[in-house]
Order: sequence, then C-alpha cells, then structure tokens
Amino acid sequence: MSLGKALVTADGINAILNAASSGSSVKPKYFKCSNQDLVLDANLSAKDINGWRTQDIDLYQVMDENTIEFVCDVVPTEAVDYIKTIGLYLDDGTLFMVARPPYPFPPGLRQTLKVQLSYSAVTGVMDFKYVSHQETEQDLNLLNSNVVQGNQILKNTIKIEKLKIKGVN
Repeated sequence: MSLGKALVTADGINAILNAASSGSSVKPKYFKCSNQDLVLDANLSAKDINGWRTQDIDLYQVMDENTIEFVCDVVPTEAVDYIKTIGLYLDDGTLFMVARPPYPFPPGLRQTLKVQLSYSAVTGVMDFKYVSHQETEQDLNLLNSNVVQGNQILKNTIKIEKLKIKGVN
C-alpha cells in the first residue's frame, strides 16, 4: 500500500495551540480538491490552493487519543479532474492541513483520501461527532453498488444500440 503525505499548516498549528490554551476546540469542516502539483509546505495558506471541488469532510474517525483520520470522498459522477493536492479547512476558511495522495487520483473514478492527524492528546482539542467505521463501509459499499449497476446499464444500452444498428430485433 502506498502512502501519501500530509502536514498541518502553520495556521493549523496556531489554531491547535490557541484551542489548547483557551480550552476551546478546532473543527476542520470542509476540504478542497486541487489538480495543482503543490509542494507540501507549512507556510501554505488558503489562497495557495485553487480547487475544482469543495465539500464537507465526509467522516472522521478517532484512531486513538493522539490520532484522528479524516475521510474525504468524491463520488465518480462528481470526480471531474485529477486530485493531486487536497486542503482541509476550518469553519472560518483557515487552511488547516494539506495532503497529497501517493499518486494523482484520476477523474471519473471514486476518489477517497484518508488523511491522518497525529498530535499529542489531539482528541482534547478537536470537536467532532464520532461516526463508526462500519457505517462508512456500508455507505461506500452502497455507493460502489450504484456505480457497478450504472456501468452495467450503460454497457447494456450500448449493446442494444449496436444491435439496432445491425437491424437485429
């Protein structure tokens, strides 16, 4: 299994430190997909990522007290460009994290990127509702079934059209 790379931006670290010192919390809310081949750098900011898709983060999972995993998923019908870089943003638009998949995710296919954040006692400063992994797997299986069925319908339609052209009734 190939692994991509991710880092928390300087603005993200500041948000975590401010939350820890004030007793508040940070909440990455949405992600932005980009076809830009950016070099991961802690000094990247929201203006540095030009994205082709912005949507809410699909899921987060608490792996342990120090690790949270974010799942960013784009369904095939909405995957219109390559994902080379992805940004995770706070509610206020602050670029919290930047990640790169192990290889560019091509358009037209399901694009699912799991980004893990490991930070000492991170669950104390993150604000999320836990969703079990089983529910995610069920949702992904359902979406995969829909895609498979859609592909089969398309193949059947093409075969029928070819038969009509040949004059087969």
